Amino acid sequence: MWFTASLLFKSNIPNEPDSEALWEESIVLIRAANEEEARIKAEDSGKRREHEYLASAGNPVRWTFERIESVHEILAENLEHGTELFSRFLSFSDVQNLLTPFQD
Repeated sequence: MWFTASLLFKSNIPNEPDSEALWEESIVLIRAANEEEARIKAEDSGKRREHEYLASAGNPVRWTFERIESVHEILAENLEHGTELFSRFLSFSDVQNLLTPFQD
C-alpha cells in the first residue's frame, strides 16, 4: 500500500524567538503494509532529514523534525501521471494563508 505523510520541520536559529521560526511542511510518499507502519517509516524519514548549516549571514541554522501532521492512504490502484496523492478541504482563512507570500 502507498501513503502520503505530511512532515513538519522547524528552523532553529540561536537567539531567535520561536514565534519567528520558519516552518516547512513536506509531503512524502511512503510504501507500507498499513498506517501504523507508514507512521513509523515517516518518522524515520523525518529524523533522517534533519540538518544544520551556516546561513549567508554566518549564523547556524538547524532544521529539526517536529512531528507527523498526518498520514493518508493513497486510494488509487496505480501510480501514474495525474494520480491524486492528497487532497483536503480548506477554509477561506486557510486559502488566504496559503496564498500570502512570505515577506523577506
